[in-house]
Amino acid sequence: MHVDDNALIEAFQTGDEFAFVSLYNRYKGPVYAFCVKMLLDRTLAQDVMQETFLRVYENRDRLMKSGSFKAWLFTIARNQCLNQLRRKHRQVPLEPDAVPLLRSPDVPAAHMEKSEQVELVNRFLERLKPDYREVLILREYQNLSYEEIAAVTRSTLSAVKSRLFKARRKLADFMEPVLDQAAGESPRTPPAA
Repeated sequence: MHVDDNALIEAFQTGDEFAFVSLYNRYKGPVYAFCVKMLLDRTLAQDVMQETFLRVYENRDRLMKSGSFKAWLFTIARNQCLNQLRRKHRQVPLEPDAVPLLRSPDVPAAHMEKSEQVELVNRFLERLKPDYREVLILREYQNLSYEEIAAVTRSTLSAVKSRLFKARRKLADFMEPVLDQAAGESPRTPPAA
């Protein structure tokens, strides 16, 4: 029997622990996937996902409208990811060999296995600014509406559309040399991040 989100959230807010477990089981996959794409680190993403649900549990009284649960949940996950990215940049200097594989002429894109393609996309995502990366992930991987993304990022609808457009264009710029190489053309100089 499928119970809709609103009923689960109302039960959760009245103290029903099983409702929280149901919400956790329903949303842990999408939240984890979002965190992995934002952080590009599965272990860290697992920690952030756990922290996100812990905050949901501890702050259930702050959720006023059950209809906005998904946006509220992703807002918490987003904030946790941004905190981790800030900590990561303060603690770990960029490694010189972290330059993407795409510059290697030995790797034709047409022969890449799926896992290599996923890795390549992750490297492109890593090169995007976090505010571009988050809107792209929320839209393309999590299928959130523009309105939901605006709620998650606390932006206006027009700002979300603009950021999404710029993120897609930047991603296309990053991908162009690889696609040219795969098509047999000489690679162009990749744009600066």
